[in-house]
Amino acid sequence: MLLFRRIFALSLFIALGGCGFQPLYKKQQAGDAVIEDLAQVQVLNLIDQVSYDDRLGQKIKNLLLDRLNPGGRPNNPFYVLAVTVSTARTELGLKFSDEATRAKLSINASYLLREKKTNAVLFRGSARSVNSYNIVQSNFATLSAENNAKDRAAREIADDIKLRLGIFFKELRSGT
Repeated sequence: MLLFRRIFALSLFIALGGCGFQPLYKKQQAGDAVIEDLAQVQVLNLIDQVSYDDRLGQKIKNLLLDRLNPGGRPNNPFYVLAVTVSTARTELGLKFSDEATRAKLSINASYLLREKKTNAVLFRGSARSVNSYNIVQSNFATLSAENNAKDRAAREIADDIKLRLGIFFKELRSGT
């Protein structure tokens, strides 16, 4: 059985290498272009445009900073990322007494990547996350569940923005 696993793993690595598979963030040499480009992005402050929730904007910004600039903020950033966030909350799952038992939280983020010197728009996109949570008798428990849904949504949006920016920089470097 152990021999079968080793043969399977070896054949899998050979097949992946033969098809041209290459991880997006793989360190290729001393300086990988995509990681270096991501590290040169300055993330501007953002705010939820609907509920004016500074905390959600701060969470998304901090997550983007962690993902794009793991070594710290760039001294002379080459790019500027502006993100606009909007939130919508919809109550679902009604009881016979017309009380909601479930809520859906939708967070949309549109973003622009600009070159800092020329202010030219290089890339624009949007990310969306939909999460749900239970509405219970306890206001504290409901608020905790809503905050947890916001945290999950913020992580999903930050991951999506990083992935799309990484693909943009990869295509920019390869010329496609």
